[in-house]
Amino acid sequence: MALLSSFNEDRPVSYIRGYPIYCATLLTVAYGVGILLSALLHQTVDLLGLFAFSLPRSILQGHLWQIVTHSFVNLPSFFTLFSLFFLYIAAVEVEKYIGRARFLTLYGLFVLTPIIAYSLWALLLRESYPLYGDYFVTVGFFIAFCTLYPGLQWLGFLSLRWLGVISYAIGAIMHISQGDWVNFFTLTLVCLASFGYIRFLQSGFEFPSIPNPLRALRRPRFRVVSKPSTRSAPTTDFRPADSNEIDRLLDKIAKYGLASLSVKERDTLERARARLLEKDRN
Repeated sequence: MALLSSFNEDRPVSYIRGYPIYCATLLTVAYGVGILLSALLHQTVDLLGLFAFSLPRSILQGHLWQIVTHSFVNLPSFFTLFSLFFLYIAAVEVEKYIGRARFLTLYGLFVLTPIIAYSLWALLLRESYPLYGDYFVTVGFFIAFCTLYPGLQWLGFLSLRWLGVISYAIGAIMHISQGDWVNFFTLTLVCLASFGYIRFLQSGFEFPSIPNPLRALRRPRFRVVSKPSTRSAPTTDFRPADSNEIDRLLDKIAKYGLASLSVKERDTLERARARLLEKDRN
């Protein structure tokens, strides 16, 4: 039940004319802007030198902003729109399922894993290559999407479980045939990190939260409350949710995602979860 622990995290950041805007939406727009700027500036600006990641330059020479900017350097191609649409669909569905905070953690994992892979390659083999583009971010979200919905059918006959495996095999064969061992190594690490993080959440675990040292220094806030009434408030007696209803809701989540639940269904599932937690404490 770890992935269902917070129902507010799957809500959109905002709405524009009734259309939901997620972090994945903003991320896709940012990559679109990066492609446009790369197309306009690549003839006049050394994009790789300024924004791509390279261990000797980015870390040893202090160009730390390249850790963030490297994935936004993308030259347009025939498949640019398809790539952005592919990224958007996979990323939005992942964010709806795991929530905003875990989605951003996963995105950070996709940004840092290629940096670690390229850095290890440069340190161990003394071969430094520039790292740029959103290829590994797109691959990571696709593998995460396949891990969340392994039984979902693609074109009516191929499950996402096997589609993810076949896609990785094709990418691996492509890099090996070109002798591009660093990208084969990085692709493998990104796919393992994506699959491992989703399975980590599905197993009921969470990364420990970072303590805020300033929280203890904040002054407590006081608020005026009304005098409690001597008349006891009526208690609402919730009937235990039928196990068949819970199974139906879980099947609906597995097929269509957490966002497909209505407010009443979310309330039912949350009450059942609260009862299970109370039972475990007792």
